[in-house]
Amino acid sequence: MYKDNFFGTNGRDLHKDYTLIDKINMYFKSSKTLDFNFNKKENHFVKLVDACKSFADVQKLAEDILGYCKEELKKQPQLKKTYTPKKQEGDDKQEGDNQDSDSNNSSDSNDKKSADDKLQDFLDKQVPDEKVAKETDKKQDEQKGSTGNGSDGDIEIVSVTNQNYDEALQKQVDDNASKRSYALMPGVRLNKLIVPYKEYIKDFAREDNKLSDNDKSDLRRCKEKANNFLKESSSVVNYLVKEFEMKKNAQLHARSSISKTGIIDPLKLHSYKFAEDIFKKISTVPNQKNHGMIFLLDWSGSMQRNLMPTTEQLLNLVMFCRKVNIPFSVYKFLNNGSSGFSYAERQANKMKSHPDSPFITDSKTLQPDQTTRLVQLFTHKQSKSDFKRCAENLYRSAMYFADYGYSRSRYNDPDYISVPSIMSKYYLSSTPLNESLVAMDSIIGKFRKDYKTDKVALVTLTDGSANSLSSIDGGELMIKLNNRYKKCEYSWRGSKGKDLTQHLLEYLKKKYQLQTIGFFLVKKYNELRYTFNVPYTKEALAKRMFTRDKFIADYNAGYDVYYYCKSDTKVSNQVFEDKDTTNKRYLKKMFMSGMKKRLNSRVLLQNFIKRIA
Repeated sequence: MYKDNFFGTNGRDLHKDYTLIDKINMYFKSSKTLDFNFNKKENHFVKLVDACKSFADVQKLAEDILGYCKEELKKQPQLKKTYTPKKQEGDDKQEGDNQDSDSNNSSDSNDKKSADDKLQDFLDKQVPDEKVAKETDKKQDEQKGSTGNGSDGDIEIVSVTNQNYDEALQKQVDDNASKRSYALMPGVRLNKLIVPYKEYIKDFAREDNKLSDNDKSDLRRCKEKANNFLKESSSVVNYLVKEFEMKKNAQLHARSSISKTGIIDPLKLHSYKFAEDIFKKISTVPNQKNHGMIFLLDWSGSMQRNLMPTTEQLLNLVMFCRKVNIPFSVYKFLNNGSSGFSYAERQANKMKSHPDSPFITDSKTLQPDQTTRLVQLFTHKQSKSDFKRCAENLYRSAMYFADYGYSRSRYNDPDYISVPSIMSKYYLSSTPLNESLVAMDSIIGKFRKDYKTDKVALVTLTDGSANSLSSIDGGELMIKLNNRYKKCEYSWRGSKGKDLTQHLLEYLKKKYQLQTIGFFLVKKYNELRYTFNVPYTKEALAKRMFTRDKFIADYNAGYDVYYYCKSDTKVSNQVFEDKDTTNKRYLKKMFMSGMKKRLNSRVLLQNFIKRIA
């Protein structure tokens, strides 16, 4: 506050421009860090200030300090500049106007005196003693109230630094600030929130049995397409596995240490006369950390256009985890309102917790959407057949919703598949990302305890923007995390404050030592205009990077890294095209082009593996 001029000391000398009262004020308000060269008398007063125990002590000491300040003003007239009140603009003009108005009023009043006034004047002249006595008492009262005046009675001694401090504090008050609402994290009932993958498989199987013969035929084609994708993805998965093992082994090697064993190496005995190092050595490699991964898939309507490539990316990552035997769990979050309580019902119950609701709330907690569900899609404990069924159901669902984005001309395509409808329970919804992150506080803790993982990565595949959450009182949200309240701003392009999503991510990172990684897949760079904030001067550079590398890494979105990816990017393994030719020039061009595609298509995967290894 001293550096920010809260005390109005800029341009002034603390030793020469202030009396003792301001020196004491600054000395104690700075927790005795400011260096004042007090003389013996001033040091005596400073000790007395420290020794004050009652208000009477303070009152008596204030009178003594006032007397000392009067003496300072007599000895150092230059101090009067600091303590002379500044005239406000227009004071002189106002004073002249008042004098003129007083003279005018007096002349008018003399003309308009009534007979009663003249009679009163006559009576006052007959009893002058009473009037004189009143005037004498008035002068004595004025003298008693002048203890704060200076040596010549025209300067009032006050703590100027304290006055400036009070004025500076008033300027900090935001008269337009909204009401704040302080909230705690709600509890979570995982058994009510999570839909197990076994239930997910049974729901689809039950509905598929009701399909017509034509729909069943289309369903078989959907499953064939899903299985073909899984087979084609094996090369991508193998590449991920190779990169992961290389990065992991490199880190282990970097942490390894070599030490002597104390056992003589027979192969070095011949050099004992000129070398002391004749002992065997052992290389110690520290125990590797157990990795774990949790995935969150956004199943909202805003993801519809990019749901198919996002699903394919997710399946690649899941196959990678299965290949390297990493404990993992995959959830998609939705709130299509087909279960739980409606908004009107929750409002009628004042958002109170219910035995069947997934979140345990009261008047002091956040009020999450009680229709939120986390559908478990995959886990490392799944059998191969269950994994295949879940993958087929997920791929078929993505095909079904992605079909809405295609033009009707697709029906003329001989390879077009009319995807059978899915049950409303698993329809697209809004974006309960914040509710999912609240639930992660319980899920991650249980995950680490059950599988004894040292290093966990939380991976979200979403379009970033989450539904808003508030408390029961409304107003500006202050959420309590890690025993501190955090102000939650509204999220929009260019906003500087952190929203609830960012605060929840930082809370989880700090509590569980997480790696947080986000994926957002789009077809064109222009689709990022509402989510990716980049200065105008660097807009062209960002667009070129997105075109060249097929992704942009954002480190200011609350995640450790948030990848904006081009959705049509696929890992390329082909170097030569399937063309019969012996033209050397054409073969060279084909080889260079193929290798460039291979490298560019792997940039994102390399960055991802580097993060989690």
